[in-house]
Amino acid sequence: MTLLRAAARTLLASYFVVSGVKAVKDPDSLVPAAQPIADKVVPLVKDYAPDAVAKYIPEDAATLIRINGALQLAGGFALATGKGRRLGALLLAASLVPSTIAKHPFWTRDTPEEEAVDKAHFLKNASLLGGVLLAAGDTEGKPSLAWRARRGSEALARDTKKSGKKAAKEGREFAEEALASGALLAGTVVAGSRRARKKAAKDLKKAREVAEKQAVEARKVAEKQAAEFKKNAERAAKDAKKNFKKGRDNLAKGAEQARDDVAKQAEQVIKDVKKSDVAKKINKATENIHLGEN
Repeated sequence: MTLLRAAARTLLASYFVVSGVKAVKDPDSLVPAAQPIADKVVPLVKDYAPDAVAKYIPEDAATLIRINGALQLAGGFALATGKGRRLGALLLAASLVPSTIAKHPFWTRDTPEEEAVDKAHFLKNASLLGGVLLAAGDTEGKPSLAWRARRGSEALARDTKKSGKKAAKEGREFAEEALASGALLAGTVVAGSRRARKKAAKDLKKAREVAEKQAVEARKVAEKQAAEFKKNAERAAKDAKKNFKKGRDNLAKGAEQARDDVAKQAEQVIKDVKKSDVAKKINKATENIHLGEN
C-alpha cells in the first residue's frame, strides 16, 4: 500500500469511525429520525428473509442504529489499516445508505433553510458513497480476483489437457487419475466450451465442404463411367449387327455355291449316262419304236 493510498483511505475512513462511535454510544439521539424508516423496512425484510434469519432481526430502532454504527466502525478501521480494506469499504457503503436516508431526508422538510441544509449533507454522503465504492474496487494496481480467476481457469484448462494426453500415453491408471482431476476442475473446463463449440462448428463446415466436393467428384466419375458404358454398348451392338450381316452374306454365298455344285454334278451325271451303254440302248430302243410306228 502506497503512502498516498494510505492517507486517502485514512481520511475517508475518519468520517465513518466518528459517526460509528456516536451511533454506538448515543443511539437515542438518532432514534426519532431512524424510527420511520425502521417501521417500514424491518417488516419488509422479515417478509422476504428466511424464518431462521427473520427471527433474529431486531425491531428496536436503537438496536438497529447500534448495529449500523458497529458496521461503520468495523469498515472504517478495515479501510484505514488496509486489513480487509475492500470488504470494509463495502460495509461502509451498505451502512451509509440507511443512515443518509434517516438523517437527511431533505424532501420531507418544511422550510427552505432546512431543505437546503439536509440536501447539502445528502449530497456529501452521496460523494462519500462514491468514494467507498471506488475503494472497494481498488486493487492497488494488481489484477482483480475475476481476472486472476479467469487466468487461473485457463491455465488449469491447459494443464488438464496436457495431463490428459500424457495419461493416455502412459496407461489406464494415469488416465483414470487424469479423469478424476478433470472432474474436480469441471468449472475450469467450462471456460473453454465456447472455443470448443467454435472449433466444432468450423470442423463441421470443413467436413461438409469436403463431402460436397467428394460428391461432385463421384457424380462426375459416375457420369463418365455411364457414358463409357453406353459407348461400349453401342459399339457391341454395331459389331453384332455387322457380324450378323456378314454371316448372312456368307450363308447366301454358300447356298449359291452348293447350288452350282449340285447343278455341275447333275450335268456330269447326265454326260456320264449318255456315254454309258445304257444310254446307247435307250437311244436304239427309241429309234426302233419310231420305225415301228412308221
